[in-house]
This record gives sequence, structure tokens and C-alpha cells, in this order.
Amino acid sequence: MSRMTAWLIIGWVSVEMARAGHLFGRILENGQPVRGAGVILRCGSESPGGTTDPEGMYRLFAKTAGACTLEVNVGGRRAVGQLYSYDKPTAYDFDLVQDGGRWILRRR
Repeated sequence: MSRMTAWLIIGWVSVEMARAGHLFGRILENGQPVRGAGVILRCGSESPGGTTDPEGMYRLFAKTAGACTLEVNVGGRRAVGQLYSYDKPTAYDFDLVQDGGRWILRRR
């Protein structure tokens, strides 16, 4: 691969990442961080995923803007919350709560 081709690929990837929606935030339960939870961002046909860190923080990237859902799986519990992907980094903090026998993510 030529040096020019490599730089073109790096530039293209950088532009694509700049357009991506960077979504991040913290998930708490009873005021405590939800550690090691699986998180999945569902935006259209894409579903990037990850895990919360020791402070309950997650960080995900969407390729498109629009309405999305965040799914959290921890200790056999599954909860879903609503969020929106923009062209700029956006923070969404959630509380993991039980509502009518089901688990939900409630925006803080």
C-alpha cells in the first residue's frame, strides 16, 4: 500500500468518526454506580456495545443521528432507556429503577 493511500484511508476514517454520534454517561442504581453492565446502543440497523466502567460510565459511538435506545444488561436484569444521537458528543445519565415489575432506565 502506498503512503498516499494510507493517508487517504486514515483521513476518511477520521472524517467518519467526526460525523459519528458520541454518546456517553453514567448509570446509577440507588445512587451507586452500575459496574460491569453490558450496554448496547440501538440506532437504526447498528448496535454498538460495551461495558460500564467501575464508576458506571459508558461510552458508545453511533454512525447516524436520530432516536435511539440504550439497553443495559446486569445481573440478569434488562432495562431500556431512550436517547438521541447528534453530530456532537452528548451525555445521558440514567438511574436503573424498577417500575411496575420491570426494569427501566430513567433519565437523570
